Amino acid sequence: MTRRIAIILALLSLSSPAQEKSIRTEILTIALDEAVDGLFFFDGKAAVPFQANITGLSQPVTYAGPSRFILRSSEAEFTATPPLPAPAAVVDLPLNVSRVLLCCLKSGTAPLKIVAYDISSNNSRPGDYRFFNFSKQPLSVKLGEKSFALESKLDKNISDTAWQSEVLDIPMQLASVQDGKAQLVYSSVWGHRPGRRNFIFMFDGNHPSKPINICRFFDFPSTLKPAAP
Repeated sequence: MTRRIAIILALLSLSSPAQEKSIRTEILTIALDEAVDGLFFFDGKAAVPFQANITGLSQPVTYAGPSRFILRSSEAEFTATPPLPAPAAVVDLPLNVSRVLLCCLKSGTAPLKIVAYDISSNNSRPGDYRFFNFSKQPLSVKLGEKSFALESKLDKNISDTAWQSEVLDIPMQLASVQDGKAQLVYSSVWGHRPGRRNFIFMFDGNHPSKPINICRFFDFPSTLKPAAP
């Protein structure tokens, strides 16, 4: 009997779900299509309201709780007796990072989708630019002297030593790539401030005259030291 119990305990330890891991980090949110509100998450102590807006990044919120981040429709669901209704959304947070960006996609009656990105200081420094391609096509970007291609659903961090210390005007050009041919869809000059980290979100546009929409937001690096799981 003792051996059987030991085997069961060993199997349980191997199959422990991600939500059993406890982490400490900061969370920022952004809504990519429609604002998200009326939902709740458990921060390790209590149910807390969750919100994501399309107008900009949220203020950083310190989070100490399970690495499996679960959103529910009411506070009561976190203390209710099982079986519980399906959560509104679930995403596994990256481990051992100081700041996480939750990109929320909610459109019409479709279920809420969340993607978590590590945006801690070791991934991007003040003055850097992080590009997210949420369009359905490859894009070609030229920012100052930096040029790069970015496939659909991928992201990329771009850095330059001058951006970390100088106030600048940086030329920015964006081209869509179809059948191996690049078509310029955006050209501007961006004012740059060295203390900010910049997040650039690119989406499919709703009109042929504007095939790609661009949203620019920024934050300041976190000083939080993450707790290892």
